[in-house]
Amino acid sequence: MKIAFYSLVASIFLGLSVQVGAKTFSVLAFNVENLFDVDGTALYEDYGMEPSGGGIPYSAKLLGKKLEFVTETLLAVNEGAGPEVILFQELERDQTPESTIASLEEFLAEFEGISLEEMLANSDDSRIRGLPSYAFLAKAMEEKGLDYPFMALGADPQIIEGRPAHVNVVFSRFPIVGADSFPTESAREILVVKIDVDGHPLFVIDNHWKSGASRPETEVIRLLNARTARSALDGILAVDPRADVIFAGDLNSYYDQISLYPEMERTGVNSVLGSQGDEQAVADGEEDLYNLWFELPVDERFSEVWRGRKGTLMNMLITPGLYDDRGIRYIDGSFEVLRLPGLNMDEWGRPARFQFEGEGRGGSDHLPILARFETVDGDGSEVLELTNPGRDEDQPHEVFYLDYDLDHYAGDPPEPMKNLMRLPKSEWSAHLGQLYEIEGRWVSRNPPTLLTGEYEMEVYCPDRTIWKEVGNISQGKPLRAVAELGTWEGNYQWVIRDASWLMVGRRGLEPRTN
Repeated sequence: MKIAFYSLVASIFLGLSVQVGAKTFSVLAFNVENLFDVDGTALYEDYGMEPSGGGIPYSAKLLGKKLEFVTETLLAVNEGAGPEVILFQELERDQTPESTIASLEEFLAEFEGISLEEMLANSDDSRIRGLPSYAFLAKAMEEKGLDYPFMALGADPQIIEGRPAHVNVVFSRFPIVGADSFPTESAREILVVKIDVDGHPLFVIDNHWKSGASRPETEVIRLLNARTARSALDGILAVDPRADVIFAGDLNSYYDQISLYPEMERTGVNSVLGSQGDEQAVADGEEDLYNLWFELPVDERFSEVWRGRKGTLMNMLITPGLYDDRGIRYIDGSFEVLRLPGLNMDEWGRPARFQFEGEGRGGSDHLPILARFETVDGDGSEVLELTNPGRDEDQPHEVFYLDYDLDHYAGDPPEPMKNLMRLPKSEWSAHLGQLYEIEGRWVSRNPPTLLTGEYEMEVYCPDRTIWKEVGNISQGKPLRAVAELGTWEGNYQWVIRDASWLMVGRRGLEPRTN
């Protein structure tokens, strides 16, 4: 079976249905972090269904946990109805294309009488084993009442050597009337989709560029990714400069990349794509892309956290057409990061990334971003009056970090280390990310290893300033600290993230007497 592809080139501005009334709707960009199928064939070893280096094998049960996370996240939008349009990134490129589905409608009809739970429990069945990741996702959404009859896939179903492990996928409640996929250097194909929103054409461009935001050598590749994406955008704007276009996804770039890394001289997101923050200039047609990160206060601009540093790898940009009174219009100030404590973020504000441990935990290392739009029935002559237009030059470009100071921590207090040590190690995975009061002695400095209880465990300090302080402790000397239980390469470790976690002299964290 083959997936149905649309021809975008042939349908860029074909006549659409007659508008039936004003409508508001939301568009979500969501990197789901390695949503892989269960056919046992994967470009990533960890997802090949076999244990790697003694690690936990991927399984249908873990896929079920991931799908539960994705659907619960979607249900948090629009009071349980979910967003109307979703731009997904990091779904697995199907490695068994002979089993790809012909259409969502046919697939869902075929498995109508079988629950997702039953499908996953019988994943060795020949009808189920080879199903692609987006089929399982569609089934999971349908069972939760999340109805998306239209889908476009950002890749040819045939396996092409050298292509990345992931593809982009767009799900929509509105009819998809055209789609095209543009290969780009060392990254996922850029997916351009035309959607009919009550008779108005809306274009969404779904991206996932080369990773490594801080590395100049990967920025060279992102420059090429940006050229591909810019060419696709220019093709639409050449036909209609006021076309309604939403450009979004994981660009693996900070919105202010060129300011944060001046040594790069040119960046894909700023120099080639043209991302910037002067909203009024875009509304007036003087610039053609406004990055919606400028809608938020600077310290709230983050969708990822890397070593405590806030990042904006997920981006959503809009064109001048979304500010006029023709077709579709951005609802000013509606951009947000979808932060759901206890589901997709932890007590510190970090995205709850997917982990195999504990029978599946978390779901993504990125927080989704969302904006709202409305249909309007004017002739395009009136421009939206902005209440608080962003201006690029007025914004500070600086790096922000999470606050790991224990005095500001609102989660459960650290537990005594003995509570963990009483458990068999096979049960530790359920306690990953939890804080403990630890005591031990250094037994090695390379790698840094602490004897805590009966276990020798490595110690990791993401903040190099803290590591200098901790690293000066001589072998055999004691260490008392608050630490987070973590893992690295399949082994448990202690993670110390802030100077306040070093317990010497801290009130309330003195040695226990009981």
